[in-house]
Amino acid sequence: MRLTLHRGVSLAVLASARTEADHHEDLGCSIQGPTARPVRRAQLPLKRHIAALGREGALREAHALVRWLEDTPRYAALCVGTKRRMGRRVLREDVLFPDPLRHRPRVLHLRQESLGLDVPVRAKDWPAVADLFAALARGATREELRSMSTVPVVGELLGDLSQAGWLVRHVGPLEVPGPGALFVGHNTVLVAGREGRVLVDPYFRPAGDADLPGYAPLQAGDLGRVDAVVITHSHGDHFHLGSLLPLPRDTRIFVPTVARESLFSTDCALRLTQLGFTRVEPLRWGDTRQVGDVTVHALPFHGEQPTDGEGPHPGLFNEGNTWLVRSPDFSAAFFADAGHDVRGDMDAVCRRVHKQQGPVDVLFCGVRGFRLPPIFFGFTTLDAFLVNVPRDTLTTPQRLMAGPEEALRYGALLGARYVVPCADGGAPWYWREGMGPRYAGYPGEPVTGASSLDENPDADPYPERLAEVRKARGEGPKALLLRPGEALRWRGARAPEVLRMPGFEWPFGDWRQAAPAPPPRSASRTRQRAPR
Repeated sequence: MRLTLHRGVSLAVLASARTEADHHEDLGCSIQGPTARPVRRAQLPLKRHIAALGREGALREAHALVRWLEDTPRYAALCVGTKRRMGRRVLREDVLFPDPLRHRPRVLHLRQESLGLDVPVRAKDWPAVADLFAALARGATREELRSMSTVPVVGELLGDLSQAGWLVRHVGPLEVPGPGALFVGHNTVLVAGREGRVLVDPYFRPAGDADLPGYAPLQAGDLGRVDAVVITHSHGDHFHLGSLLPLPRDTRIFVPTVARESLFSTDCALRLTQLGFTRVEPLRWGDTRQVGDVTVHALPFHGEQPTDGEGPHPGLFNEGNTWLVRSPDFSAAFFADAGHDVRGDMDAVCRRVHKQQGPVDVLFCGVRGFRLPPIFFGFTTLDAFLVNVPRDTLTTPQRLMAGPEEALRYGALLGARYVVPCADGGAPWYWREGMGPRYAGYPGEPVTGASSLDENPDADPYPERLAEVRKARGEGPKALLLRPGEALRWRGARAPEVLRMPGFEWPFGDWRQAAPAPPPRSASRTRQRAPR
């Protein structure tokens, strides 16, 4: 019998685990991790004042509130004297671009519901720890585990996993159609050619006690062979070290080029190398790589910046790549949270791709829009973005990402036949983390502090909104709604097949329907439905 990690257990790589707050600071995400901690803490008084004033009061008093914040001792200590630019105090260089070696991977955190385990890991032991979870993902024999346990930290960890009941029988991977794609959820997609298989933004979340039977989150072990990984940007729901640990360390991983780690951008290559990964390669816009019969193209990432104009701190950006993954039979572009910013617009990227490389079959694109006045950034995971907002822009709503209209326009410019809405949760294991709108029939609640709205049209629209906009337009690429756990079999000029995987079948209705009874398990490995 082969063993694997329980589906309800999550992994996280931390720099520290001394406090509860430390457990929420994933090392792979600068803006939510220890790198931006001084800025987040300095901005807490502003958040409290805004909460007391309410929306209208905060908008009315925004300029005075930020001026007051910048004169508080904790915030002022981060600044270059009294120097101002664009009406904002200028932060020190070492605050904007901290030494990345100041925070290193030191703790592996495992959690299932309320049960947590912190494992201190020395720098030299991370490769052995990574090898353990890669072995468990593919299904490890007891003999393999005994061999690995000669490394003390691995031996102790295996004892803890066994005692907690976190080692369970391995079932084996799903059959992923090739050519085609498996939608894991959020922005995680496995693209399969006839030879190569490329995984986009792996972000695996644990199953929970409130989940309905017959619908569980996919994990790395369900995917089978992964030949390469591409990362769009370093926010924690796109670059997640705990989700990468179950992949073999010699997996090719293509990441955005980051000249200097900053408040907004993690040096992904450095962090992965610290864990023992051996084939990590930063790619610049325009670079291409071959993975079997699949060609990977790194494209510009415009969007998800504090504003669409210049900020007080030149050179401070959320760096990223969008991607075109093309096999001889199927092609897909992945835009994640892109849109437009001061450096460019995804419209121009689409036109250039279509002109130089021809049409793309499917565009996977976020549709959140994220229209929000920057004064309220403190109530999102992008709170540190506020430091690069000019004073005159504090109350002006910014559209940080593409909405449904932009996603369809990008698809049309690419010559795509379909646009798939993504990058906003899509299933219970995301909803309980406050990601995306929830559907009727799910009994769980989001984490404390997350939005309790079922839909926020300005930031978290239902994915069905894309089809609504497409219907109103009456032309352009079709909206194709994939639920996490569904796969797309590409059939050339014919309509693609959408396959449902037993054990991973959507049990909810759409946004206007009450949830039906959970479907019974199917004896077959896949089921087909017509594309929406």
